[in-house]
Amino acid sequence: MTATTRGPRVFVSHASADGKYVKSFVEDILLRGAELRSADVFYSSAADMGVKSGEHLMERVRAEAGGSELIVAMVTPMYQTRPVCVAELGAAWARGVLFPVLAPGMSRSELEGVLPGLLIKPADDESVLDELADRIRDLGFRFSLASFGEGKANWKSDLRGGVSPASLPPVPSADEVSRLQQELRNTQSALDSAKRELDEQRQRNDRLRAAKTAAETREADLPTDEYERFKALLTGTKNAVAELGGFAGANDVVVDAVWHNTAGQQMYLPSNFEDPDRHDSISAEVKNGRLIFDEDTGEISPNADFPAVAHTRDAVVELTDYLDPALRSEAFLEWFSQQYGTPMDLRMKACWDVVI
Repeated sequence: MTATTRGPRVFVSHASADGKYVKSFVEDILLRGAELRSADVFYSSAADMGVKSGEHLMERVRAEAGGSELIVAMVTPMYQTRPVCVAELGAAWARGVLFPVLAPGMSRSELEGVLPGLLIKPADDESVLDELADRIRDLGFRFSLASFGEGKANWKSDLRGGVSPASLPPVPSADEVSRLQQELRNTQSALDSAKRELDEQRQRNDRLRAAKTAAETREADLPTDEYERFKALLTGTKNAVAELGGFAGANDVVVDAVWHNTAGQQMYLPSNFEDPDRHDSISAEVKNGRLIFDEDTGEISPNADFPAVAHTRDAVVELTDYLDPALRSEAFLEWFSQQYGTPMDLRMKACWDVVI
């Protein structure tokens, strides 16, 4: 067949990742060596020999593969991982038009599917290249021995120069797989946690919009999860106690009075001889007005007319009410016991001291 006569096209089946390797083969062996024109070759990775802009890729490839009388399969490690390539190879084998060439250095033990049962030689083997030349001539193409010899020389030079197929990603070790799986679990857990927080915030916003009173607003702003609500109430109580001065030393007598009041216990002013420091601290707060001294009974009580005192009292009462064993789940009761090592009752001083 002359260079000006339109003949059957040679289809080059390859993995796109092997682009540089396959490009050298097409240019050296098919175009330069066999003197084929671009129009005689279908090679999807090249603009002038593949799919034109706007064409449907898979439909065009399927049509070309189905109509080609010679399909050169550039078998590489990457080729065998591509379902489309494997499908092209199987179809070509079934039609009897398959000419597979193995990547140099690739072992037959690496072959999969129908390939292990086929005679397949490396792409740098002199005999396989000459056999390919004969197959191309059988299609009616004519080219000189000299031109094909030049093409083979260029191809082998390219291979010696480092042209090679793409490498498969390294197989991760068992430790790397375990690490990646753990990272995946951690990421999924973080995403799940973020979703729960987002859902909780959306529900909270809905409740806040529906709230009509201050009490309803306060209730709507708290988390619904049992543990999260406890943490929110505990944080609010600790902040109120700190603002009142309960962690500052001398002013803890006001917090102590709040606890006595909440626990339903009496708090008395000790004599100056029994406990002079506590006597002085209580007396100072009575003078400040944050504590009230009943001269008839000697009892001390917090003065809720002070906003900070009232806020602390309300926070303590709310947390105390929440920690009612009758209202909490068995799992929460067990968790609380393990966490704090005390019965769940803020009216007990031991529980108060360890929790607050």
